[in-house]
Amino acid sequence: MDVLTSVLFYALAALALIGALGVAVLPTGPPRALSFLLLAAGAAGMYAVLAAGFVAVLALVVLVACGLLLATLPAPVVAEPRAGTGHQLAALATAGLFALLAYAAYRGGLFKGTYAAGDFGFFNAAAMGQLLLGRDALATEALGALLLLGLVAGGAGWAGWAVRSRRSR
Repeated sequence: MDVLTSVLFYALAALALIGALGVAVLPTGPPRALSFLLLAAGAAGMYAVLAAGFVAVLALVVLVACGLLLATLPAPVVAEPRAGTGHQLAALATAGLFALLAYAAYRGGLFKGTYAAGDFGFFNAAAMGQLLLGRDALATEALGALLLLGLVAGGAGWAGWAVRSRRSR
């Protein structure tokens, strides 16, 4: 990467980090929704800088959809956790799963597509398939997990709203 691309990439990473911190800290409302949009714009911008235009559009759509689903949920309250055997086993299982996914992503096939900076990476189907399902399997799984988390949290929020509205009648 040249200097300008590096500076732009790190600026977008900082924008995504500011958005993520805002989502974690801010209460429900417009500031938290704006933080979700900052996170989405920063993450999609990082993909766009790396000439992965289709993935940037896909990430933007997924992150904005997750933001719309999660922006109305209240921010989590930090409580004193009671560490037990279950928590320790869950932490070990999570670390093992991460190590397995990282190994699978590292040992996967190399990206064989062409560098599509001229057309900004849009609709290069062969390269896109190899990118999403080959070398960057961990990123694809993370995007899928983020979408699943957004849908589950949105469904749980809607179910809680439906129960509360029925009780108030």
